[in-house]
Amino acid sequence: MEGPRGARVEELEEIIRLSNKIFRGNLEGDMGREYPLLFSEKNSENLRIIKEDNKIVSLVGMLFSDVMLLGTRIKACMIGSVATDPDYRGRGFATLLMQDSILKSLQEGVDIMLISGSRGLYRRLGAINVGLYKTYHIDKAKLLKSNLKVRKANERDIPKLLRIMELESVRFIRSYEELKILLRCETVVNRPGEVLIIESNDIPLGYVALQLPKKQEEILHIKEIGGSRSAILDALYTILEMYNRDSILLDTLNSDIEIKYTLEKLGIKGEDRGFEGTIKVINPKGLIKKMDDYFRRMLGEEYCDFGIEFNPPITLRFKNETVRIEENDLPILLFGSIERKIEIPKELQINRALKALFPMPLVDYGLNYT
Repeated sequence: MEGPRGARVEELEEIIRLSNKIFRGNLEGDMGREYPLLFSEKNSENLRIIKEDNKIVSLVGMLFSDVMLLGTRIKACMIGSVATDPDYRGRGFATLLMQDSILKSLQEGVDIMLISGSRGLYRRLGAINVGLYKTYHIDKAKLLKSNLKVRKANERDIPKLLRIMELESVRFIRSYEELKILLRCETVVNRPGEVLIIESNDIPLGYVALQLPKKQEEILHIKEIGGSRSAILDALYTILEMYNRDSILLDTLNSDIEIKYTLEKLGIKGEDRGFEGTIKVINPKGLIKKMDDYFRRMLGEEYCDFGIEFNPPITLRFKNETVRIEENDLPILLFGSIERKIEIPKELQINRALKALFPMPLVDYGLNYT
């Protein structure tokens, strides 16, 4: 066995063939074209592989990205394209590569790991489903026409799109070149997709990234939005006209109160959902330290009465009260979960502090799905 190790540039084609064999089979599509940031020469060291019998038989793809979270910049590692040749399964290769990925992520200063899957392999390593999101099913009959212009975004729109994205308080931080690559690949969360820009008198108001239906019976699905929520909702009728559809799905963060308020006035309630995969907080101390300014802003004078100590177990302190939780439960406290909740006695003062701080919103994949 050779590895785990990072791939070499000359091994990229073989890696893409393995990924296509596992994830595309007889289906249309090419993983290399659909995920150009992951399968790039620049990222080859982060494609962690094992070779056996002089060929690549197992892969874990890693892609690092900075994330903005309520005014704080944190570092994420996205895990995707976890693949093992069927002839070499059952030997623990994927587990070895995931352990290797965690170690490399720690060396790179990563705070959280976003994994595009929920299989037992990830959960055995401490990854869980956290994050609070909504999906809205919106019928055309509930919408009104508007005079907003909606069109497919192109490379000339990148400065406009980046400006809109920069105004979002929870987002992936994207460079000009990264967004250019993401627009070109025309993939949104593992499906063919497009980015539409919404304008009024040539002034950009917002954008949506949506999955395109392959069949007439399939529904349009918006997986990422940015900019004016009112403009986005006003543009939905036009978007449905563009694609000749009668309804659309809209994904948002649970914290998107403007979308929630406006749609509930129309009698549309969202369905609660979790992250499309699992999350592992791999550097809990580092993440808490980075969020310290957020804690200070939210708690004001009582900030000095609040603390999180890593003993273990993790101890939450507020004034003269303490509550202990297991380290594996920390992501649930931080980001919330639809799977289960952390129960803290309601009579404790610490509840007030925890409700002021948590759950924090967590990025959704959108264009950055890996």
